[in-house]
Order: sequence, then C-alpha cells, then structure tokens
Amino acid sequence: MKPSEVIDLIREGNEGFLQGKNTEFFKTHSKKQCPMITMLTCSDARVQSSVILPEPVNNIFCIENIGNQVSNAEGSLDYGILHLETPVLLILGHSDCGAIKAYTAGYDQEPASIQRELNNLQPAFVNIHDEIDLLGRIRKNIDYQVRVTLSKYSEKVRQEKLAILGAYYDFANDMGAGYGKLHILSINGKTV
Repeated sequence: MKPSEVIDLIREGNEGFLQGKNTEFFKTHSKKQCPMITMLTCSDARVQSSVILPEPVNNIFCIENIGNQVSNAEGSLDYGILHLETPVLLILGHSDCGAIKAYTAGYDQEPASIQRELNNLQPAFVNIHDEIDLLGRIRKNIDYQVRVTLSKYSEKVRQEKLAILGAYYDFANDMGAGYGKLHILSINGKTV
C-alpha cells in the first residue's frame, strides 16, 4: 500500500470508531485514566487489546515490545501497577511469536537495537532443550516473565491487590481449542 492509502484508512478507521460513541463516552476519561488491566504483550500487529476486551479504551493500560518482556518495559509496568493501581497484570504471549523465533534461530545479523532487546530473552530459556517446539518456548517465556513480575510485585500480590496472569493468545489454533482463543495459563504463578 502507498502511504497516502494508509493515511486514508486511518481517517476512515477513526470515523468508524466514533460511530456509536457520544460525548459522554469521552468525558468519562478525558481527565483521568482508570484502567483495570495492565497488559504487557508483544508488539506483533496481530495482537491487539481488543482481543481481550471489546472496548479497551480506559480499560487496558497496554505496553508492547518484542517478546512481551518485562526488562524492556519496567518503567511502564511500574506506572500501570504502582500509579494506576490496576488490579490485574496480564502477561500475554501469542502464536507465531517472531521474537522467540528470531532468538531461537539466531539474530546476530539484526541491528544492534534489536539484538539488545532479544538478548533479554536469554534468562527465559536457561536449561531448555533444543527439541522444545515454538509453542513450548513461547510458554517458557510467558512463565519467565510472570516469575519476574511476581518477584517485583510480590507485596501487592500477597495483599491481594494484584493478580498476575500469564496468558497465550492463540490465533493459529496451536492448542487445538479454536482460532483466536485466549488461554489463561497461570494466575499468580499457579497453573490453571
């Protein structure tokens, strides 16, 4: 597509978003945000907050980076958890994650900026075998990111002010339960 065509789609998309929304919709959040979920997910274009809630505006404080990594988003996570005080932190991995595929295949030909971010995935894959498949690696990364946040926000979890969820957005039907299904894998580190 040409840039001008994409710009036209942006304008049309916003007009579509405005349909059915009145002034009151915007007034409710024009001065303050009050989301109920801080979501750390991958910046993959196939993963959007609307797969979690049909209306993510003012409901989801969304943080995205390649591989849904805590180490690449600590300040944003702290803002959602400590300042906005969301009661749920959702760590969301997904089907066909390019960051995990790149890490597994080797990424030394990538620009230094991408290498730095992918290097942070290394602790998620300590003590795993080469034969583990992509789904297994993605789940290992989700579990690792959950463990990191459980340690970081342990007091809030202990006081029951925060629940940390590890989840997998399965748009490829990797788990055999249907395309587009959200699988909650753990709550506060306990498998569900």
